[in-house]
Formats: sequence, C-alpha cells, structure tokens
Amino acid sequence: MNSYDGIVSLLIACLELGYIVNLLIFAKKNPVNKLVIGTIALLFGYQFIEFLICFVGLKSQFMVYLAFFDITLLPPLGLYSVLVYADKLGKHHKLIFIPALFFNVYYLFVLDQFAIVKCTVLYASYHYPLGPLYATFYYLPILASMIILDKKWGAETDPKNKSLTRLFFFGYLFTFLPSMIIALFVPQFVTSVESLLCKMGFILATFSTLFVIKNKN
Repeated sequence: MNSYDGIVSLLIACLELGYIVNLLIFAKKNPVNKLVIGTIALLFGYQFIEFLICFVGLKSQFMVYLAFFDITLLPPLGLYSVLVYADKLGKHHKLIFIPALFFNVYYLFVLDQFAIVKCTVLYASYHYPLGPLYATFYYLPILASMIILDKKWGAETDPKNKSLTRLFFFGYLFTFLPSMIIALFVPQFVTSVESLLCKMGFILATFSTLFVIKNKN
C-alpha cells in the first residue's frame, strides 16, 4: 500500500471543513443556506471517511457502509435544497428521500457484500450490491436539480437573483458535465465513480459556498 493513499481526500476534506466553518460564522442562516451547508457537510464527511479507509487503514465493511450512507444522502438533499430555493417544495417532495432510505437500510443488512477493491492517492474503488439500480436512483435527483435550476435561471428577471441562480446551477454543471465527459474516455473513472465524483464534488462545494455567502434573502 502506498503510504500516501487517501491523502487527496484529507486535503479536500480540510478545504471543505474550512468552507463549513466560514459559512457557519459569516453566512446568513436562512432555510436554503442551512440545507446547502448540509450538502457541503456530507461532501466533507465522505472525504474524511475515505481518508480513514485508505490512509489510516480502517477498511472494515462497516466503514465502507458509512461512506455509502453519506453519499447516498447527497442527491436527495441537493434536490430538496433546490426545490426550497425555487419555491417549488410540496409536501409530497419529502418522498424523494425514500430511495436513499431504502438503500441505507438495505445495505446495513448486506455488509458482507461491501469491500474495498483498491485505494490510491486520488481515489478508492468499492464493491457493493445493486450497483446499476443504485446508480439510477443516484443520478435522477441530480438531473432534476439541474433542470429546475436551469428553468429558474431562465425565468428570473431580477439581475441579482439571476446571478445567484446561475451560481447555484454552475456548481452542478461544472461538477457533473466534466465527469460525464471524462467517463467517456477514461474507463477507470466509471469503475471508481463514487470516489472520483465526490472529488469533483469539491467544485460543487466551492460554488455552493459562494452561493450561500451571496444568498442573503
């Protein structure tokens, strides 16, 4: 094992923790901002867990489960944040958390099927059950978030709100569009997509931090 495996995860975790601390001190604590800070906290949590797995060597199946528990909550929480921001939240929208709840409960009972396949300086690869189904329910909320933000951006007439929405949208766009392009040309990205996508999630964390600082409504 390379003694520096997981070190990039620690670096990103430290930067994201810095974002969180600054936002908790300086940002306005409105409902949208609190939800977005929660998303950044989940991104931080995954990076720190991956550091513990790959660098510290805590490679138990339960640690892998904790990593998946964390990232499984990211898409629905992100979509929920977008719905609140776009003022489109309805009572039924809480149902978007049901797939995440299903996977997090189901995976708890199949811990023996989790495994670390590979740890490197940059990423980790995992083995876990229901991969294709998990991926489907993982990416749908992300796609929905981008569509809602794009529509809100186009409908905005106030320059300040338009700029704010654009910032939120670009966080998603610049995180997931490059990821899709890389996946087409780098097969290793697909086999380690959970880890590498969360590394790209640092872009989302950065744009989200700027969004929260500017979102004073």
